[in-house]
Amino acid sequence: MTNTPPPSLGIVVASCDKYSDLWEPLFGQFFKHWPDCPYPIYLVANHQRYEHPKVITLLAGDDIDWSNTISTAISTLTHSHLMFWIDDAFLIGDVSNAKMNELFNFVTEHQVQFLRLRPNPKPSVWLNNEIGMLNKQAAYRVSLFATIWTVDMLKKILRPGESAWKFELDGTERSRVYDRFYCTKKNVFRYLHGVERGVWILPTAKKIQRLGYAIDGEKRPMMSYSGNLGLYYRIFKSRVFHLVPESQRGNALSFIRRIYILVGLRSN
Repeated sequence: MTNTPPPSLGIVVASCDKYSDLWEPLFGQFFKHWPDCPYPIYLVANHQRYEHPKVITLLAGDDIDWSNTISTAISTLTHSHLMFWIDDAFLIGDVSNAKMNELFNFVTEHQVQFLRLRPNPKPSVWLNNEIGMLNKQAAYRVSLFATIWTVDMLKKILRPGESAWKFELDGTERSRVYDRFYCTKKNVFRYLHGVERGVWILPTAKKIQRLGYAIDGEKRPMMSYSGNLGLYYRIFKSRVFHLVPESQRGNALSFIRRIYILVGLRSN
């Protein structure tokens, strides 16, 4: 008879060397608002390490593609569950260990395969006042940021050769045959989104500078005002999309993808 180790959670920050300029404000804000984080924290990188006593850098080697980098990095970990963070999400609100422990206990006690720590998309059924079940046909049923996965389910959804965007899109399709995908009723984290299409989002960059962090404008420029307008348009489009009934979002998303491919905005 073998002894099964108890469930354990590791936090994985999905990144790479070309985003190393974000690591200082990322972890500065993380430990400012979650100084007593009880879970080990791992940073995915290629060849460059981030020197911090609370951060373990996972070196994945050359950046072949996003999914291969993630697969290589997490292959060395022994946790039963992983929570993903992204390198351009900067905490601006304190995190409760009691709340996180409560949510992780729910995950382990109810054999949850995936828990999104924010209500987007909305669930089809509420299990209680805090947790809802994601519809199998929900658009973006799979996402990366602020999500807790069983390692077994993550490995089933990951595919080599995919970008993070493709992982969320095509991973959603692959997830439809699996149960126990959930989300929380409220955002567990308060944060600023920092980078869009490789450049600093202007209001976030200014806020980060006011918080005392230096921004290297030569390495990563700030978004132009016209770029900001484009970002606001995409946010508006996303909010309109979420007015579509949940049962129809999967079909609507597939239709939008076909239109984008037809007009040349997407390659596949």
